[in-house]
Amino acid sequence: MSTSYTGKRGELRIYDATATPLYAKVKFATMNLTSPEGAGRPDEVARMNRGNLDANFHYVQGPDNPITEPFNVTFSFFLESGSTAKELIQKFIGLRFASGQDATWQAPDSTALVTTKGTSQRAAGLTGTGDTMPLFTDPKKVCVNVEVVWDEGANDAGRRYQEVWFSPPDQSINEAPDGITCNLSGRCYGAVTSIAAFTAGTEKT
Repeated sequence: MSTSYTGKRGELRIYDATATPLYAKVKFATMNLTSPEGAGRPDEVARMNRGNLDANFHYVQGPDNPITEPFNVTFSFFLESGSTAKELIQKFIGLRFASGQDATWQAPDSTALVTTKGTSQRAAGLTGTGDTMPLFTDPKKVCVNVEVVWDEGANDAGRRYQEVWFSPPDQSINEAPDGITCNLSGRCYGAVTSIAAFTAGTEKT
């Protein structure tokens, strides 16, 4: 199942894994979001009794790849005139660090940021118990948690996406006569959960 929201009013926050998480935020009146509602489960592989469909017919679990594979989370939103959001987001999701423009991964005020990779769990295949996802081998690949809450009056709704990696070539800015659109496309390696409020943290601007 995939979730798609268009044109809602709300707020997007991008968090690191500092003990009291640091975050950058974007308020929006028009944003598109598309994402699955969670990771997949292993395939069920049919096993028959020497080719015969009888009482011994059963399934065995296939590889755990569907559990561990990341899924796409995409956002697009308009930037206000004079907005510094695109520069803030660039630094916060590690685009300049991953592409070699910055030697270290920092917020705009030079505070060091901490990757969220290896901080969430996905349910294992046979047991269903939560297992923590491992770190990447490439130190330039850093993950963030992404949270979005849509303004629904007294019943705000939102999602938390953990361990999201934003590859530099997959991000873009589109200029048009009526505005500039920021397009973000991340790969979620962690959990996705429903939320009604943001995680407490310290905002960076």
